[in-house]
Amino acid sequence: MNVFISYSTSDINIVRMIAEHVKRSVDNVYYWDKNQQPGQDAWHSIYNWIDRSDIVIAVMTDRTVSRAMSVGNEIGYAKKAAKIIVPLVSYKVKDTDLGCLKGITYVRIDQRDMNPALNTIKRYISSLKAKQQEDFQRALLIIGGILLIMFLMSKK
Repeated sequence: MNVFISYSTSDINIVRMIAEHVKRSVDNVYYWDKNQQPGQDAWHSIYNWIDRSDIVIAVMTDRTVSRAMSVGNEIGYAKKAAKIIVPLVSYKVKDTDLGCLKGITYVRIDQRDMNPALNTIKRYISSLKAKQQEDFQRALLIIGGILLIMFLMSKK
């Protein structure tokens, strides 16, 4: 499972805490300050990371709302790609300032104590991974059943 984090660059310290917390539960965590490479087209790289990700975490603080149109672009792209979007929204941000996230359930974060929000995200990722595992096992059972039927039919 991969995660992309969308954020305002002024919130990099928050993003690093989030990445550190979730990296133990996922295969890859992508975000601009960690993954950017000189000479690469920025938007191509970002869209590629979103495409590779199962979950997009959107960090929404007062700084994001006032300055980061890029976050809106990333959220729009993630929506179009049918990605799971998990917004982490600061208590300083009003519901009316969440235009690109309208209709998406979010988790409030307290920038002084992020542990409750981080634990919520970690539990959510664990539940998604468990569901993926169940879906995979179910698919294996179905394929096994089909192969067994084909084998039995070939014996007639």
